[in-house]
Amino acid sequence: MIVEMKMPSPGESITEVDIAQWLVADGDYVERDQLICEIDSDKATLELNAEESGAIKIIAKEGTTIAIGDMVCTIDT
Repeated sequence: MIVEMKMPSPGESITEVDIAQWLVADGDYVERDQLICEIDSDKATLELNAEESGAIKIIAKEGTTIAIGDMVCTIDT
């Protein structure tokens, strides 16, 4: 099963964030709740955890700005 991870809202007034750094590589096996990415908003640096265990496919590249609700990666469970 493919799980599509979308950027969650880190706060009320935030509509977009920057992908600061991926802590895993494309194709890596990740565990559920593992820290996979650091995200910068205009207010803080946040962390993104894997929603499921499986092989990760990175969609949003480091240094890009994405809107809340956009797909960040997929995890093939």
